[in-house]
Amino acid sequence: MEKKQRESIFLSERFMAALCAAVVVTGLVSLVLCLRQRDSFLVFEVLTKLITASAMFLAFKFFKWDVAKGLMGGVLFCLMYQEAHLVLSVLWAEESFDAYLVAGVQGSLYLAAAGMAFLMTVIITINHFFINYATHGNPKNVILNRMAILFKFAVYVLLFVSNSQLGFAAEILWRNAVQYLTDIALLLLLAAMESQFDSFNALRQELLQLKRKKGGRK
Repeated sequence: MEKKQRESIFLSERFMAALCAAVVVTGLVSLVLCLRQRDSFLVFEVLTKLITASAMFLAFKFFKWDVAKGLMGGVLFCLMYQEAHLVLSVLWAEESFDAYLVAGVQGSLYLAAAGMAFLMTVIITINHFFINYATHGNPKNVILNRMAILFKFAVYVLLFVSNSQLGFAAEILWRNAVQYLTDIALLLLLAAMESQFDSFNALRQELLQLKRKKGGRK
């Protein structure tokens, strides 16, 4: 008896459209909050994510695979730059470590999660390019990439929760929270797109095998 395989939610284009809409909505809210604080770097950061995520989804929708894959790399670099700025420029250069450590467990969790998010984005970015541009592909890298994406998702949830328990001003808390929601939706969108690529690669191989069988019979 053949086992019935349930289709993954990540292979649903409606789910991808919903994630892209979530990125746009939360990104626009984040943009308004950043404009109110007159932080030009954060405004640039949010605009880059909004434009790149929308372009990535449209490229996928119109079956421009190479463009969509390239934009996926652009989104990952954007996340990596954002997290590096938080860890290296804001927390380290401004010597804010003590302020977070004094806050207790929540502050320590926030510091740890920020560092882990940056490191996991580096790993995911490296694996993304190995997967997309390797000559024969690498299944081990595919598995490692998915594990890293799942771990990074958990880290973002940790950032979101620990951020809500820190003693920031209300406006900063809301701005950070909305940014993390944007990044969570963006991360899920990346995972969905990579699942789609894997699915289409498998379909292509099946069609090639079918074509060879038909050619052999003739």
